[in-house]
Amino acid sequence: MKQTILILTTFFFFNIGVGQNRYSTVTPSRYEPMSFDELSVVAMSLQKRYDANQKYLYEMKKWILELKPQIKEQSYLTRLDKEYKDLTDIEDGDLARATKYLKQTENAIREIISDYNIWVSNQNNNNSTSRNSGQTNDSSGNYAQIGMQHLQNREYALAVRNFSKYLETDKNNTDVIFFRAMAKGELGDRFGAISDYDKVIELNSNYPMQYNKVAMAYNNKAYSYVKLKEYEKALPIVEKALELDESEWYFWDTRGEIYLNLGKYKQSISDLNKALKIEKNPNSYLLRGLALIKSGEKENGCKDLSKAGEMGSEEAYTEIEKNCN
Repeated sequence: MKQTILILTTFFFFNIGVGQNRYSTVTPSRYEPMSFDELSVVAMSLQKRYDANQKYLYEMKKWILELKPQIKEQSYLTRLDKEYKDLTDIEDGDLARATKYLKQTENAIREIISDYNIWVSNQNNNNSTSRNSGQTNDSSGNYAQIGMQHLQNREYALAVRNFSKYLETDKNNTDVIFFRAMAKGELGDRFGAISDYDKVIELNSNYPMQYNKVAMAYNNKAYSYVKLKEYEKALPIVEKALELDESEWYFWDTRGEIYLNLGKYKQSISDLNKALKIEKNPNSYLLRGLALIKSGEKENGCKDLSKAGEMGSEEAYTEIEKNCN
């Protein structure tokens, strides 16, 4: 049976800037004690860095737990278990100064994923060669794996090409159609993505996805219409996604964005509150901030935009410049 390439869970890390303290270049003979206010600023800075690194650590532990069920070879599970244990060991330590260590751990996890995918590819090639009894190996079965690698590397045109080649021999594979739709969306091919999401929805009852949920296809189709600014058309589609599954924050985020663009600010804020209750994320803070500002709550809205900026949203600072100064 063909091994399946590891599906890399979407996982976004944020960079935490570490600046020098005010005594970095001061000799002992020139030492001046800090004032209470200055000490408070340093303490707050360390606390923010601790909180950010703690979230970073918890996200990586969650990531490892999501990856493990997808791995079928013990040596790679052992390596992941070691990274998980190392994260647990430092969990109660001085996380404010653990940024470099956490980044090294992230890189180690990504290396395990890469090594495992190479192993899977080699296993599939060996199995295919064995079945063909010395005949030329038909590599069509590897197109999906190669497509996934390109998708993970943000090489979207190459991902679409390889997924399409794979679908020539397995046209009803709803997971591959779904991933091709994602790649098309990243390339700005909205109608192509919508067409693929429609195929997933149509085929899913007979050919259910293994790695994704059909509710995701509804949500992503709706968001394709959002990008086309066809908000009225997007609304009933994302409502179908929420009817099937209310547990994903980004489903609520999608509808919150639609309501924002339709001028239904109270409904938008309500949906974005639900998104943030499920998972704190910069996009929902950004959208809720805009909805609050448009509702007349400028101060609270600008605080949300600031929070989105702290979490890595560059767009938030553009909106702060427009709305909060």
